[in-house]
Parts: sequence; C-alpha cells; structure tokens
Amino acid sequence: MKTIRGTLIHDHDVTFYKYGTGHQECLAYVLRYLKDSMDNEKDRTWNRQMHSLIQEMIHYRNGLSESEEPDPQTVSEFEERYKTILSIAGDEYDYEPPGKYYRDGYNLYKRMKKYKKDHLLFLHNKNVPATNNEAERLLRKYKRKQAQAVSFRSPSSIDHLCKCMSMLVLMRRKEQTNLFREIAEIFA
Repeated sequence: MKTIRGTLIHDHDVTFYKYGTGHQECLAYVLRYLKDSMDNEKDRTWNRQMHSLIQEMIHYRNGLSESEEPDPQTVSEFEERYKTILSIAGDEYDYEPPGKYYRDGYNLYKRMKKYKKDHLLFLHNKNVPATNNEAERLLRKYKRKQAQAVSFRSPSSIDHLCKCMSMLVLMRRKEQTNLFREIAEIFA
C-alpha cells in the first residue's frame, strides 16, 4: 500500500481518513447537502444558518491576498458561530427527530459535528482550498480521454499520462509562457 502524505480534500468517503496527514471536506458538497436539507426540512433553521456561514467563510478566505494570513480572531469567531449553529441543530433534532424517509440533514449535522476540524481546516491553512473543484476539473480531462479512445495497458502508462498532464497545467500557470517552446525544450 502506498503512503500518502499531505492534506486530502475529499467528499467524506471515510476510507480517505486512512491516508494523509490532514483532511478538508469539500465544502461544495456540504453546501449542496445543506441546500437539499433546506428543501426537505423547511421547518429547520440550522441548515440555512450553516449554509450562510460556510459561504461567508469561503468568501472571507478567498478575499485574502496571497501574502495575507487568516486573522486568528476572525477564525475563532467563525468557529464559535459554527459550534453555535450545530448546537441549534442538535436542539431542533431533539425537539423533532428526523423522519424515517429523509435523514440526510440529520446525518449531515452529525458528520459536521464529528468532523468539525476537517470542515474548517481551510481557515487555518492557506495552502488548503475549501473545495476539490480544481482537482475534479483537471481529472475530467483524463476521464474523457479514457472514455474516448485511450487504452491503458499498465499502471505506468496511466502514471505517464498524469505526469504529462500535470506538467502542462503547471506550464500554463506561468505568465507569458510559450507552451510549444517549453515542451520542445524538455524533449531537446
């Protein structure tokens, strides 16, 4: 088994918790689940409050400049509000337990309570994004190639493709780069 180091950003597949040194739950998924809870549990208030708070936290974090670190006081206030909203959720579910046909909102509440650190890691570490959207966008290209005409004969050929694609992404991020010239230099 390979050892994976670093922070994994994922959509709460518990098997991922066996790997990596840190975890950030993809908040795009959490926002979707909260929206679903708002549609299916109209009598609850915690889901609207949490949805609004998560959007505010992401907006705050995205508004920081590259050299700017998150303000510890602001992060602490976000964490307090997060705990308060979870307390409201607990009270609401104690007063009126979840129905037997829709338990997703309740399950989300329990998960957000248990994995609080993994939902808020992006506030503490500027290198950790709030979502895994970029990774999914980049992976889409590979999946399309695989579905079209690419046939991989071994894991090493998949590895070569992924390395080549990641090099291209990194080259494109450089300002004023001639991609053709950069690739030609690699093969020269």
